[in-house]
Amino acid sequence: MMVIGSEGSASGSEGRTIVARATPPGRSALAIVRLSGPATREVLGAVVGPGPAAGLQARRPRLLVVFDRLGRGIDRALITLFPAPASYTGEDLAEISLHGAPAVVEEVVRVCLEAGASPAEPGEFTLKALEAGKIDLAQAEAVADLVEAVSVEQAHVATRQLGGEVSRALRPLAEEVLGLVVDVEASLDFAEEESALADPGQAAAERCRDLAERLAMVARRSESACRIREGARVVLVGPPNAGKSSLFNRLAGFERVLVCSEPGTTRDLIEEVIVLEGLPVVLVDAAGIGASDSLAERAGMERALGAARAAALVLRVFDPSASDQAGEPPPAPEGVAEILVGTHADRPWLSPAPESALAVSSLTGEGIEALRREVARRLQAPGVASPESVALATERHRRLAMEAHGHLLAAAEVLDSAAVTEVAAAELRAALGAFEEILGAVGPEDLLGRIFSRFCIGK
Repeated sequence: MMVIGSEGSASGSEGRTIVARATPPGRSALAIVRLSGPATREVLGAVVGPGPAAGLQARRPRLLVVFDRLGRGIDRALITLFPAPASYTGEDLAEISLHGAPAVVEEVVRVCLEAGASPAEPGEFTLKALEAGKIDLAQAEAVADLVEAVSVEQAHVATRQLGGEVSRALRPLAEEVLGLVVDVEASLDFAEEESALADPGQAAAERCRDLAERLAMVARRSESACRIREGARVVLVGPPNAGKSSLFNRLAGFERVLVCSEPGTTRDLIEEVIVLEGLPVVLVDAAGIGASDSLAERAGMERALGAARAAALVLRVFDPSASDQAGEPPPAPEGVAEILVGTHADRPWLSPAPESALAVSSLTGEGIEALRREVARRLQAPGVASPESVALATERHRRLAMEAHGHLLAAAEVLDSAAVTEVAAAELRAALGAFEEILGAVGPEDLLGRIFSRFCIGK
């Protein structure tokens, strides 16, 4: 058994009883301290006294006095005990809900540490739940997503993942791949006995292609959830001094970007996450597009065009009020939606704007809300409010699913072109390994380290 520290390192945790504050630091009305491990009851005895600790009943909160290291009462707290194995971690677990005075919370943690508990690593409570079989790896990742959610829609996606939707969608496919592996490897062991393999050759290839298509369908059905989880990228492009940075600040709600009349001020990509009608949006300000002799400015323009190619939506920003405006911004890359935005609506426009252009003023706010609504409307793909599937909403899951997809198609190609071979079996084993890595049936320490390093202490 192992735990993953903040640097992704593994350390032995068998028999460890851990403690951590489970609520954010700082003054608050209430705070929660969590304990988990075989010595939970003994550690609680140091906090509330051996007698009261022994009298705690499963899942029945009890109001008790908590003591400092000198044995003085410092608060009255609600103590709840969750005995093993019916707890979040599968071990004896306790929650101490007390008033949120930082000094009191810190003292309770110190009492627990002096009584034999160890400080919890980031995500260690959830890692214990994973190791105890209470949740799978996809559900563990959903815990972190739920804590980090910045919109109700993101919380909805994470809650569905936490409820096991990923496993329900992918485990049947994984089991069918396992069945194929068994059949193909059986045929290798009994090559001279055709009856040993129910679906030899072409039939096995068809099964591979069918599984690949069903996996691709799950990925397509998860596109809305992916957009909700990661945020749709909206990139502002336009000539220098078209008002992109001012518009970016107005949409972000604060002065995120330096605004200057000197051309070329913005050279790198600047991002800010905003929420439009419940949909997280990654707003990107980029360098102005135009002629320049500066190597740095040209490099910035290349980054701007690259960001536009990867965007879900491009805002083509231009300034019709400027007499020296260097033309309209370049069109959005093929396949990327766009909105034409004319800035400085508070000034007379010296050139006519296309009918499709939205007029805005970053100074007065004119047209800003209309632009927000239009951006949200363009990004609201069918089903975005309630995604059809959340099975492949994370980048890690999609990457592994595409690996499995590729291995299945490769196995089908081998089975089409030759008799059942070890190559086909290897491709199918690789596909199965990708499924297992999504679901946590395999969990190398470096993988767990990357996943759990983003957890907060106490979760």
